[in-house]
Amino acid sequence: MDDDSHKTETKTVHPNSLANLQPFKPGAEWKGNAGGRPKKPWLTDATEELLREKLSDPTERERWKEAQWAKMLKHGVVGAMFMDKAWERTEGKVTQPVDVNVNITLRERMKRAEERSKNRNR
Repeated sequence: MDDDSHKTETKTVHPNSLANLQPFKPGAEWKGNAGGRPKKPWLTDATEELLREKLSDPTERERWKEAQWAKMLKHGVVGAMFMDKAWERTEGKVTQPVDVNVNITLRERMKRAEERSKNRNR
């Protein structure tokens, strides 16, 4: 059995693969993603319009509210996902404030780490 593990395979680069490459030139002609993601997608607009139309009728509004209430009361994943998505879409993601103390020296951090290590080993 021959040992070919020391051999390396070389690949050749086809000239056409490099033909269309051009260096990046930032400037006035470069637009990138100038507009960015649309601030309010068309699906949101259409949904809001539909809800405004349907919910302006008191009978339809009550039917819609009952349907949402039924979804909220469902057990398991459906009810939980509905509630999570409904609140997230209307009020944004839930945030948790975090207090971070960045005024600590490396020496203090090392000392605290050593203390924690000693306490764990007891």
